[in-house]
Amino acid sequence: MVGNQRSLHRARIACVSGRARPARDLVQMCANVGYEIASSSSASRADIGLVDLRGAHITPRRIAALTDALRQKSPESVILFLVDAAATEPGGGVLRRFGEVVPIAEKLDHVAARMREILRLRNIAEESGERLKSLSAANRVVEFPTIATDTTMPRALIVGSPGSAALETINALADVSSSCVCVLSAGQAMRALDAEIFDVAIFLPPTDDGGAVPALMRALKRHNRFNRTALLQIRESADAMASSARAGGPDFLLREQISSALGARAQLVSRRARLTRSMRSFLRACAGEGVRDPASGVFTPTFLAQHGARLAGRADQTGRPLSLALVHLGVGDAAKGRAESGTLRQAARIIGKVTRAEDMVSRISADVFAVLCPATTEADAQRIALRIEGVLTNTAFSRRADHSPVALNVTTAAIERSEGVAIAETVAEAMSRLRATSSEAAAGVGRGKT
Repeated sequence: MVGNQRSLHRARIACVSGRARPARDLVQMCANVGYEIASSSSASRADIGLVDLRGAHITPRRIAALTDALRQKSPESVILFLVDAAATEPGGGVLRRFGEVVPIAEKLDHVAARMREILRLRNIAEESGERLKSLSAANRVVEFPTIATDTTMPRALIVGSPGSAALETINALADVSSSCVCVLSAGQAMRALDAEIFDVAIFLPPTDDGGAVPALMRALKRHNRFNRTALLQIRESADAMASSARAGGPDFLLREQISSALGARAQLVSRRARLTRSMRSFLRACAGEGVRDPASGVFTPTFLAQHGARLAGRADQTGRPLSLALVHLGVGDAAKGRAESGTLRQAARIIGKVTRAEDMVSRISADVFAVLCPATTEADAQRIALRIEGVLTNTAFSRRADHSPVALNVTTAAIERSEGVAIAETVAEAMSRLRATSSEAAAGVGRGKT
């Protein structure tokens, strides 16, 4: 796969504080995860707004002034307030009226995790809206499910050892949850999850940093069956939040805030998880005349052109990258043979499973699939293509006639659309790269040879 990386950053961050320039640790944290601190000229296109209140005297008037300044700079960005972990919030939670509050001590890993989650949810929500517009404008008979969530009281699973934290958690959820199930270990949690559906899983402060509970959190976060279950970690300190940020979900709460904030936070994260699940279902279920390819079940090239033009206009408006990954499937030496329809349908289903919810998979020729990736740099699109290639190459398919095994020769290419370029030109350039990659594979000099 060949390509020049266009966008160097995954997102733009607008930062407001009492200092002349953003704090060094914030700049380093953003650089580590591929984010850019936006300059004054590009702040209007920022994705997230950070209000750094560390070391500042916090008053409601000052909060309102900083928030107004950030809104003027970046009207569409989500606001995060960064506060000292030991600071007392004024005005009975006035910060939460304007945005989300993240306590900080020394480490910032949990801030990065929270920002990634915000961007992920924003991308899913924006793609749901743009997909709905494209379907409504298709001038054909189309079908799409309603995006709706129920308003039932959340069912909570509490994982942790017995003690004061567990009792406080149960008391805090007594008035807002329909049921609470308490378990002591990851094994008991798995049995409870197998027997009942939960809206939120709350993990109490661990007795150690390793073990089965972090593995359980990672599994719940990645498994489609449990994507309606929100994960909420309770930790003793802000640095403990940062240390466990990669292990579990991106939502955290300090141990001292259980009584005052847990009930509202549990309701918020559970409703957000249900809404995200509903939007994922909507993106999977969009269908209609001329929208889905009958042979493979993915979107048609006509709908790709229509929806891609809409996403290209949105990308030009927001300044976010828009990338395209192409996947060529062949059977036999040098990828000259074509896979049968059953194999293509299986491969298309696998591509849909290993791509993100906001990515759009379409079939643009007999054996070439395109994955349109909004808000994605070329480097990340290449990673998506490599993931697809690795999974398909190591999957055993079978012929329908005699059930004999079939191994697919997979070649991929990725490209980032240049600002102002039509989506058809981007597809044509990506096809040129794919042909070059396929030629290298056929000659035995490329990495696509199997």
